[in-house]
Order: sequence, then structure tokens, then C-alpha cells
Amino acid sequence: MAKAFHFDDDDNYDKDDSLQNTKENSPQNIEIEESSDDNGSIQESVVLQENENVWEDETMTKKKKKKKFVWKWWHYVLIAIFALFIAFVAYLFIVMNHDGPVYGSRCEGIQVEISKDHRDSTIGQMKEKYSEIQDLSFEVVCHQLKVDITFKDKMDTKKAQKIAEETVQTLDKLVGQKKEDGHTYSQLFGKINNTSQYEVNVILKSNDSADFPIYGTKHSQRDSFSYTLASVKDKESYEKAQDTLKEEKK
Repeated sequence: MAKAFHFDDDDNYDKDDSLQNTKENSPQNIEIEESSDDNGSIQESVVLQENENVWEDETMTKKKKKKKFVWKWWHYVLIAIFALFIAFVAYLFIVMNHDGPVYGSRCEGIQVEISKDHRDSTIGQMKEKYSEIQDLSFEVVCHQLKVDITFKDKMDTKKAQKIAEETVQTLDKLVGQKKEDGHTYSQLFGKINNTSQYEVNVILKSNDSADFPIYGTKHSQRDSFSYTLASVKDKESYEKAQDTLKEEKK
């Protein structure tokens, strides 16, 4: 009886093709294992194993694609607002921790402080002495003392100016700086060590009075006040307007 011969190469070739197709068509999480039996022939088996790294990479890639961030116009607005807020906070921090005054070099050279106690005491004395005063306040800004006085209605102009000057003189006495002979005000409203101290600006108010509000100024180089009345200012404006009309008619 004739035996049918076949070559091992053919078998191996078929096996190789089959295994190759299996490897190409199998997913990445499939491994090919080889083993030998007792007769020494090589047997190959396809084993399905879980490849955690592959699945994790694919999952992460899908998540990244789903969570892709898209910039919108209001994102930039929020960033700009946040940046401005940080800048403002930084500015406040620098100002609050600055050794010098907030107003910088404009406040340099002041030798004497006009304390709140002296100001409050002056207000009390003047209100007690003059019933015409309805309200009186002080404000100190660097080299400037601001005096704001509100009088009763129809206040007399000259008396209001007198009270304003007496108010400044009362404060001057309470602070107690040296006064030169022949001067009305002390060095507090003049010069100390050749350095100008405080100038005074007053505003006087009264209803039903043509001259009010009245603005007064005393420079540190002078020993007297100069005033600007509302009535005079209105008169000048009226005259300028009349002159303009006359020129237009020509």
C-alpha cells in the first residue's frame, strides 16, 4: 500500500501563513505562544491576554479628545479682569507699606503736624463763640489746610471773613509755633527752617447771600488772606458776555 508523503515544509508553510494571518488580524492585546510536545513538534496557540497598557492609552486618548478645551472671548475678559485685580492689590500693598507719605515729594518739608485734637478744639471754641456758624470742618492735605464754614442764611460778608480768619488764628495758637514780631500768623502758616509749611484755603457758604460762596487763600509767603466773592465773579462773567454780544453785532 502506497504511503502518501508530505513535506514538513508544506505543513510549516501552512501553519506560518495561518499564524501570520492570525497575528495581522488579531487586536493588539492578543499574543502568540509556542510550545513543543513529546514528539518534538512545535505547536503554536493563540492566547488572548488583557493588555492593560494598550487599553489605558486608548482610553486616555479618547478622554483627551472629549475634553479638548476651546477658548472663548469671555475667557480673555476674565483673565484681563483678574490681571487688573492683581495689579490693584499690588498697588495697595506698595502704598500701605511705603515709608513716606502717599502724596510723595509734595508732602516733604512739613515740620509740624496739625493734630486732630487741635482741630476739634478749634471747632468747639468757634461754634461756642459764634452762633452764626452752622458747620465747620478742617482737612489737612500735605502743605494745605482746607477750612469749610457754613453760616446761617443771609450772612454778612465782612463778618464771615473775620470769623474765618479768627478760626485759623485760634488753631494757630493751639498748635503753639513761634510767631515773629509784627506777624499775624506763626511759622505754622509761614516758614520753618526756610521751608514753607501750610497754606490755607477757606470756602464760606451761606444761603440767600449774593456774595457766597466766598473763596479765601493765604499763601505761606504772605500774612494775609485774599478773597474771591461769587458776586464779583458773576459780574465779570456778565460783562464778558455783554462785550461778546456787542462785538457780534458789529
